[in-house]
Amino acid sequence: MSPAGAIRPAVTRASRLPNVTIQVLRFEAGAHLADSSGFVLLSFEQDEPPLGYIETLAGELFLESSRDLARLSAAYGNLKMLAMSPTESVTFIRELSKHAT
Repeated sequence: MSPAGAIRPAVTRASRLPNVTIQVLRFEAGAHLADSSGFVLLSFEQDEPPLGYIETLAGELFLESSRDLARLSAAYGNLKMLAMSPTESVTFIRELSKHAT
């Protein structure tokens, strides 16, 4: 099976998981708050505080302050708003993988 053929069932399985949301952010969406680097917002069970992680050319940054976490949360909200809906995203990936070789 080609990589393009393998992605369709993988996306279908992943999209059905309760803890997974697939959203595609197309280039046409334009500029966004996270265009300079990727980031991860980690949340933990129980009473552990959340943690932010950013990987840069200079190394990794772990963020714990409420101010920094609020910025990451705002960037995440901005990305979700600009991205295709989960249903549109899964359909887009399936259609795109049909045309890939």
